[in-house]
Amino acid sequence: MENVFLLNAVRSIFSDKVELLPSVSELFELELAFLEYHSLPKEELIKRSAFLKSINSNPTIHFQANTYKPTFEILTRSSKTKSYFENGVFSTGYATHSLFPYRGKFHPQLIKSLLNIIGVKKGELILDPMCGSGTTNIEAALLGINSVAVDISPFCRLMTKTKFESLRAKNKEIQQLSKKEVKLFNFFSTKKKYDSKKNISLFENEPNYYITLLAFLDSMGYFNRTKSSTHKELFNRVLKRYIYTILNYLENPFYNKRNLGDVIISKESTAMDIKYEENTFDGIVTSPPYSFAIDYASNDKDQLEYLGLDVDKLKEKMIGLRGKNKTKRLENYFEDMKTVCSEIARVLKTNKYAVIIIGSNTNQTGGIRLEDKIINFCEQTNLKLVKSIVKPIKGLRNTMKEEYVLFFKKMV
Repeated sequence: MENVFLLNAVRSIFSDKVELLPSVSELFELELAFLEYHSLPKEELIKRSAFLKSINSNPTIHFQANTYKPTFEILTRSSKTKSYFENGVFSTGYATHSLFPYRGKFHPQLIKSLLNIIGVKKGELILDPMCGSGTTNIEAALLGINSVAVDISPFCRLMTKTKFESLRAKNKEIQQLSKKEVKLFNFFSTKKKYDSKKNISLFENEPNYYITLLAFLDSMGYFNRTKSSTHKELFNRVLKRYIYTILNYLENPFYNKRNLGDVIISKESTAMDIKYEENTFDGIVTSPPYSFAIDYASNDKDQLEYLGLDVDKLKEKMIGLRGKNKTKRLENYFEDMKTVCSEIARVLKTNKYAVIIIGSNTNQTGGIRLEDKIINFCEQTNLKLVKSIVKPIKGLRNTMKEEYVLFFKKMV
């Protein structure tokens, strides 16, 4: 059934003949579409828009790329997972974002829109200081924007690198992986720790190594949760899904890897100590960890331990997980986030924008609103709040009902 409210709103606020993507149903999506429309020239809107289907009957690249019929049908997903990505064909289920579905990740479509709204141009440099599974960095790369990915978790850095390297992979070499499933599984199941890529010849190249490693870790998580199949059986299914996902995108006529921006994984940096000079970045888009809703270290325990990490020691360094009790963890969280905001202000160029997406969770913060604290910390460091958008949360309703998209401008 056609949404009459949205249809009337579109007719009222857009001067051109604009058609929204069929998935647009929320007020915040309409607001983002409106902001995009007024942030980019018409020709750039066709190339970059995240929420528009067409302008004056000219279809956008986002619409065409994500309605293209792929060669490989991916049959190895559960019905629940398959439905999630099919329903999110414009928001979550495209490019390499679906490799290792990760709790707490934000929608790629949202990030694409934010990069458009804050005016980051092709060839410029952005930062995500808490990159998680790399959504911001992948979206930046797809727009031809260079980016730096920072995360204290080696597993998050691995996910980000794998998703990016997959976009640069070679079709024929990716296909070779399916012929080596037994050898690949045996390699990773007998490897004592995440030690090296010395047998790189088995994988043909470095991207294949990372793709296979992530598939192994993904299937290991499934195996430890379900035990319904052997780890080897699950690995074969997951690897095949990864291969098909990557090949489908590489062959998409609306994707050109020559236009891809670069992603730099900064292992030396943390969100509280970004190893870059002042005024380096043309934009920053990030989301602090929802540590009160998700214990990321425990959630990734199997993967982190396989990679040779001491999970308890890592927790002591992670924002929101440091402290012996809830009161101390909350105190440390705010102290750490104040430092993060200061670092964001330091490395962002003057008159450029930082966007911080933060959930509201007063039940676990003693009534303190997280977004208010972030706004206060930022404004203490010369970052002025210029726009705020409220976005409902669908996946974490038991712990958070909404999140705030906060736009800050670094003042002179």
